[in-house]
Amino acid sequence: MKSDKARVDLGDGLRQYLAMADECLQELRTSESPFVAVLLQYDDYFRRDLWQHSPPPSTFALLLFLNAYQLFLAGARMALSGHPAAVFPLMRSALESASHGFLLEQQPALAEIWSNRHRSEADKRACRNTFTFEKAVAGLRDRAPDIYRLAKEAYEGAIDYGAHPNLMGVSGNVNVDTARPDGMVAVTHTSLYSAGHHETIRGLGACLDYGFLIISIIALAGPTLPGRLGTELQTLNDVKEAAIAAYQSQGG
Repeated sequence: MKSDKARVDLGDGLRQYLAMADECLQELRTSESPFVAVLLQYDDYFRRDLWQHSPPPSTFALLLFLNAYQLFLAGARMALSGHPAAVFPLMRSALESASHGFLLEQQPALAEIWSNRHRSEADKRACRNTFTFEKAVAGLRDRAPDIYRLAKEAYEGAIDYGAHPNLMGVSGNVNVDTARPDGMVAVTHTSLYSAGHHETIRGLGACLDYGFLIISIIALAGPTLPGRLGTELQTLNDVKEAAIAAYQSQGG
């Protein structure tokens, strides 16, 4: 391919993106997708049941938990738009926010380090060294070993699938056509997929995986762990797995 013949075609840009995203959203909202049903169930739990197990968290922890929820909503909106690659940066940030809130609940004295991050370069370094994801979720190792393991895997997975601009993350939606009749090579980078496309389903499934972990981390941050919490978390995991099984049984 001669470089002087190469061109970039971005279609109708934002207008086209918004129209296609809204079309996917409307189709999914009117469908009987088990993924959408479980997303709404997770949202209900986020808004009500999650806060019933222990006294309200400290101010900064609550701020971080609410931020995690808002980022979860943004990730869900991207998934419902058919844009799975945009889900992972948002869910990684949501997972981080929940984990930092968890750490503040376990070690309240660290609130000063977190809140002083922008006071000086030394304070920024102290905050960055203290609030790594590994350190933030370390308290889960004994409290909920399975959640600890899954959270670490999900965090690294988010980086691999688009939360970091690496080759795997940015090339997964690229197709190359070398058989064009004009002798040109077409390189297509797809961002939006249709409602029934497996990439859209992958994004919805990711929302459920990360949503479950975010809920679990917040729920486990309290000073006590009531017996019914384990049952509730198991129920949330079961409906997630049932949605995946239902999709797979349909040949997905």
